[in-house]
Amino acid sequence: MKFTLKVLSMAVVAAASTFTFADEASSAHSISGNIGVFSSYNLRGITNVPENSGATVQGGLDYSHSSGFYAGWWGSTLDYNAETPEGSSDTFENDFYAGYKGSITEDLGFTLGGTYYVYYPADDSDVFETLVGLNYKDFAISAQTLTDDVKWGNAGDTYFLATYSYGLPRDFSANFALGAYLYSDSGDFEGNTLDTTEDFNFRHFTAGLSHPLGDTGASVSMDYIVGGYDRSDVKQKNKVVFGLKYAF
Repeated sequence: MKFTLKVLSMAVVAAASTFTFADEASSAHSISGNIGVFSSYNLRGITNVPENSGATVQGGLDYSHSSGFYAGWWGSTLDYNAETPEGSSDTFENDFYAGYKGSITEDLGFTLGGTYYVYYPADDSDVFETLVGLNYKDFAISAQTLTDDVKWGNAGDTYFLATYSYGLPRDFSANFALGAYLYSDSGDFEGNTLDTTEDFNFRHFTAGLSHPLGDTGASVSMDYIVGGYDRSDVKQKNKVVFGLKYAF
């Protein structure tokens, strides 16, 4: 009888250990997603010629590991064809990204990674872009640099972005973004789809509000874009963008 009880006790302990290990293993991985509809898609503050001037469907999937590794995909509908020569169907943007997020101190962290942009159909717009970033609490800065010449940029073009967000009463969140560009003036598409006259320009300032719709997982947002200047020093107009997004 004592032997039987001892065996049963050991079995219970082993089972509990197995369940604990399984919980710990599953908690190391995280997968999330989102899908939304926005009134327009203005890539990095370009409001004069947006990627999509009308209703835009966007969504993404994200994976993260407790080690700091992350990977994901994000996509958006576009209302133009990016092929050369131009085709008849609209292009769809796919962003595949991966990297590593680490901690320097309790409040200070860093990100190293990259994104591969795939525009379908449009092979001469596909390119890889590196990412280096720092974050302190709710403030973050990053630099993203193109590694090759494409229709929409030259190798070496670097987009600088500073963001800050904080919570407001009644579950509102305030979000701010300041973007600037360092341009390379030589590339395979200069004089064709690109006309670079500037070395560095303020690109945009964006201020927004967002609010969850109860416990549904959905949220609404409104962003006001203060337009800066593009690589040809053309002033971009100011614009308001509305959005409805569901996270899962």
